[in-house]
Amino acid sequence: MKETKINKVVVYFLYLLAFASCLYMFEAVQAIIMSVASFFLLLQYNSQKKLFSSKTFSFILSFLLLFAYNLFYYNSRSIQAISNSLLIFIVPIFSLFLYDSSFFRKHRKKILLTYSFCISLLSIYILVFYINDIPNHSFNWYFARFNLENNIHIHGTYLSLWIGIALLFLFDFLVHNQGLIIKFKIGLLLLIFLLLASMVIINARMILFSTLFLIALNCYFFFFKEGFFNKKIILLPLIILFFTIIFFSQRYKDDIQFLNKNKIENSTRYTICYCSLKVIKESHFLGTNNNTIQPKLNKCYDEYGFQDLSKENLNSHNQYLDYFLKGGIFLFITFVMTFFIKLRYSLKTKNYIYFSISLLFAFSFLTENVLVRQYGIYIFLFCDILFLGSILVDESHCTNKIEEH
Repeated sequence: MKETKINKVVVYFLYLLAFASCLYMFEAVQAIIMSVASFFLLLQYNSQKKLFSSKTFSFILSFLLLFAYNLFYYNSRSIQAISNSLLIFIVPIFSLFLYDSSFFRKHRKKILLTYSFCISLLSIYILVFYINDIPNHSFNWYFARFNLENNIHIHGTYLSLWIGIALLFLFDFLVHNQGLIIKFKIGLLLLIFLLLASMVIINARMILFSTLFLIALNCYFFFFKEGFFNKKIILLPLIILFFTIIFFSQRYKDDIQFLNKNKIENSTRYTICYCSLKVIKESHFLGTNNNTIQPKLNKCYDEYGFQDLSKENLNSHNQYLDYFLKGGIFLFITFVMTFFIKLRYSLKTKNYIYFSISLLFAFSFLTENVLVRQYGIYIFLFCDILFLGSILVDESHCTNKIEEH
């Protein structure tokens, strides 16, 4: 009975965690909800089930490496860094026990829909603000995004990632629930177009095109592979949408002109990547004290004439490089292995939604240090709690079988 009550408490807090996307302006509230939900999730532990396995090894080792590095270097923010790594690598593993709860399995889709509807509210705000702000930005993307981020007080990359996750949730729900009434289907389609419109406005390129690619990939998994529809029915609209976004985006036009007139070595992205790799090499690939990473990057920026980058203290803008800088080649390998585990077993168990979400994170990590801010940790933790446990179960079971029990 005690376990049943704890299961229900975890599920209720997962609803709050989904709703926390609307409370992004109250970071303390969001942090409390994450912490409490994680605490009750840890109470799910059942000694009769194996927590340590080949599937969880890379997660646990990634945490231990970060834990050791933060203790060794006595970083002033070590407590925060350790707690963040606990949320990222350890807490989601305990969702393995959560999948024993029929109450959780019954409510999981509702939690996903709650999150998607909350993100849709943010998308409505984005769309309304963009329209009202037209006199100020005059359809100049740079001004439009600058005004939006200053008004909403959240980095566009994180917001775009949240929206991309909601898009994948809604699309998966729509294609796997063919018995829905027409009005509800139309409502879901409207929400999908609303979310997509807000993503185009924010225009975080990697996440935008990754989401479109993953939707097309899911179409292949669900429609083409099962022989439901002709490829052209789905692919043609996606191709048209792809080129329409490029045509109307000032950012992509500017990129094309830059490549025609300048060398890639003159780009800020190239300089940031080069300097990150330089610091990694100087540490002999064994990691760098967190307190000295940014000063070393800034020194490198100044050497190559990018003083603006050092003034703004720009980090590596790549989550893989960030962990390489902080924990060396060993942390880099274990972190990459966590994604290998997710992608391999989610595909093996035909858990295509988790496969897509994991890929979206993998792509977004190429252009942003997503896990250095609470906004990134929040969505990463939320998704892993809801899905990681489904691929950590016995290999003879797939997600669909689990949900049917």
